Amino acid sequence: MDDSKTQTITLTEPSDVVAVLNDIFLYTDNHGLVVKSNGANFTYLPNTEKCGLFFWEALPLNTDSLESTLNKYPPLEVREIFCDNHNSFLLRILPLPSIDSSQNGFVIAATDNRPVEALCENYEERLEKKTIAWSDSITLFNAFFDTALDATFLLDENGEIVAANKAAQKQHVKSEQALTGENFKRLVGRRFYATLRNSMHTLDAQATWTGNIVAIDGDGEGFPVAATLRKIVFSNYSLFQLILHDLTAHVELKEHLQEKQAEVKEKDIALKQVINSVEKDRQEMREQLTSQVKKQMLPALERLTSSDTPEVREGYKAVIEDQLVDIANDSSGEFDSELLRLSPREMEICQLVQLGRSGKDIAQLLTMSFETVQTHRKNIRKKLGLRGSKVPLFTYLRQKPSLS
Repeated sequence: MDDSKTQTITLTEPSDVVAVLNDIFLYTDNHGLVVKSNGANFTYLPNTEKCGLFFWEALPLNTDSLESTLNKYPPLEVREIFCDNHNSFLLRILPLPSIDSSQNGFVIAATDNRPVEALCENYEERLEKKTIAWSDSITLFNAFFDTALDATFLLDENGEIVAANKAAQKQHVKSEQALTGENFKRLVGRRFYATLRNSMHTLDAQATWTGNIVAIDGDGEGFPVAATLRKIVFSNYSLFQLILHDLTAHVELKEHLQEKQAEVKEKDIALKQVINSVEKDRQEMREQLTSQVKKQMLPALERLTSSDTPEVREGYKAVIEDQLVDIANDSSGEFDSELLRLSPREMEICQLVQLGRSGKDIAQLLTMSFETVQTHRKNIRKKLGLRGSKVPLFTYLRQKPSLS
């Protein structure tokens, strides 16, 4: 290359851009000669004046000409450059277009402290130049959303699927099929296609539409999803992000809960019927018990109190004990006299407590307030000698014969 033909170009770089970045920026002419530098340097590179050197000499690129350098490090591609001291930096060569092709040159960017994608984005905003190609944008987008759990699609303005993540492939097609290039109408039920298409036409920039629709899986079967459509506007085109969140598990859970609620309601009705039946039987038993007491125990008690002979009184006492055991229907001969102190309503509450029902359940089943139930429980504990004791009423009653 003839150095005598080297031309110097005039570059204007906003000082605030250079101030913000800690990277090395070299501005060259069309032959690669450094004509301007931001003055930055890495501690592991020689601290030499870079202006007047070719950029492959100013940076340790191990090339000897512009042609070999561009072949080894193609423009716009990010390459990692390893130094002898085990440090490395990222290199990007950015061509600078010019009205006069003889006046174009390069921006050489070297960084070791930030992703090259952020650097390219910064140059797009600052220099108002599009430095990332369409395919690069799709690659970056795929890298961003490919791990999303929900099926996520990138659509163009015609509704064609530009990209789909792994969850989308798994949810909507069989393993050997591809979604890219297809129209998004294959993803949703026929009656929802017009709704989504109209939303694409009416959405403002960065606006979002959401709704519950029916999606189509790889076997052509429909399933419920929550759809989110977002419009992303670029300089000269727009894209749409479509997210389809599978609601199948949610719907199944809701149906399961409804079934369980219906079962609980049926069991409550049945339990109320049982309680009513038990109460009727208990009332009959009380009447029968009253009759037995009047016919058998009261005469025996009267004779017991009127007799002066200890043997006679002892005999009547034995008769009364036998009658009490028979009334209690307890073949063991042990009669729980403490429970005889309880009122009929208190016996009902004890029966439900023994069955493990909570205070709220008892109040609902016996059609009384929760506070009334708690008052009955206090009175029961007092009559059973449990007041001041730490023994729960449930534990005490579980040790007794069934009250049902």
